[in-house]
Amino acid sequence: MSNEAQSFFSQLLIAVISISLGSFLFAGVLESYKKDQGLQEEFIKDYFRPMMELQSSCSSSHNELFLKYGELSGSYQLMSNEIVHMIVTPDSKLGQYYEAIPMSIIKSNTELKKGVEDLEITVKKYKANLFLKYEELALVTGSYPEFRGLAKKYTNAVNAIYSERQKKVKENTKNTDPNQLMPLMRKFIAMDLSTDANKSMIVNEMEEISKITAQHSLIMAEYEELIFKEDNNFFLSLHDLYAVKISKKYSGGFISWIF
Repeated sequence: MSNEAQSFFSQLLIAVISISLGSFLFAGVLESYKKDQGLQEEFIKDYFRPMMELQSSCSSSHNELFLKYGELSGSYQLMSNEIVHMIVTPDSKLGQYYEAIPMSIIKSNTELKKGVEDLEITVKKYKANLFLKYEELALVTGSYPEFRGLAKKYTNAVNAIYSERQKKVKENTKNTDPNQLMPLMRKFIAMDLSTDANKSMIVNEMEEISKITAQHSLIMAEYEELIFKEDNNFFLSLHDLYAVKISKKYSGGFISWIF
């Protein structure tokens, strides 16, 4: 083989080996890319999607809670109005089976109050579990410092709402002594309702008590809605943070992944 032919053969051999080696390397890179893409899918499945689903359930229950507080306020007022109506209306005008109406209202109020209590427990559990999901995502996405900053801002905002709500509650009940409610109830039961003076006194007391009770539920509804909005803002901030962190590496496709 001449020197010229041997030189050409060597160049050809180097080219073939280079092509083969490049193919092997590309296949390895492509396989790594596929594996990384698979990890991303598992990451979304194991962390991001469960967080989204839990937040949706929490938000739905929380929304229902502050709406139920409003319903409870109306129920207290309705119950009070009905009792006052029974006191001031002669028995002959109420009808033989009239007691079915107030009993139905009281039953509805009791069920509504139980529903509110159950929702309070549900929302509390949801929020505790959701915060853990937020923290997990912060750790696995490497965004824990940002998460802590957002969490601190959220906590301060919610604590301010709680503080303001407590002030409103105290203001609403400042002229009421809870220890006097039971003696007052016994007094009502033992009172002679055949006199207009006694009827008038009971009506005034009932209206005052119902006003305070109904207002309390309205306060709870108002401030629970404010907390709901803060929860939602916190979620949206974290959602954007995590979504950017997860998608950043993959947003440019394969070429972006290589470089």
